[in-house]
Parts: sequence; C-alpha cells; structure tokens
Amino acid sequence: MNPLTARQLDVLKRIAEGQPWARIGSDLGISINGVGSINKQILAKLGATSAAHAVFLGCRAGLLDGRPQRHGDHAGYTAHLRRHETPCDDCAKGEIAYRAARRSNRRQTSQETAA
Repeated sequence: MNPLTARQLDVLKRIAEGQPWARIGSDLGISINGVGSINKQILAKLGATSAAHAVFLGCRAGLLDGRPQRHGDHAGYTAHLRRHETPCDDCAKGEIAYRAARRSNRRQTSQETAA
C-alpha cells in the first residue's frame, strides 16, 4: 500500500523531476518551509535519509514508475501483488467486484450459447 498522501506523492514526484523547492512551493501554493515539512514527512514514512534516497525508495516501491497509479480495481489489486504487498481494502473490494462481474459475464455467455 502507498504510505504517502496524494500531496506527499506529488512533492516526491516533483523532487524526482529535479524541481527546486521554491518552484514546488509556488506550483502547489505553499511556502518553501511547507515543502521542507512535507519532505521531512516523506523521509520519515519511507525510512529515507535524504531526498535522493526517498526518490530511490519511491522508484523501488513503484511509486515513481511514470505510470498512473491504479487504485480500487483489478489493476490496483494486481499492482499490489506485483510489489509483494498486501492489497489495500479498496483494491481488495475492487478485485471482488471484478471477479463477480467476470463470473456473471461467463454465465450469461454460456446461457446464450446453450439456447
């Protein structure tokens, strides 16, 4: 599961792109000190010792792979499994709904072919 909030993930992505804190703060409407505070939160949550280390850990965890993050559906569920994580509740519920829809479609298809 992604331990970062949406704001923290946004800041981490911008740090990974090499944006200076002043620009990050300007783009997000927060002060440079606010960016620094969010950076400290990111470091603590990821167990990183520096921003570069946080970027590395974020990449390794699949948080910064450049693809949009899926959440709450079958793709989000399988993404958790690929990262060797326990799927979050939303993704587990999405997987249950996905499988139920697949079963329903298979039943409907088999009934149509039998008729």
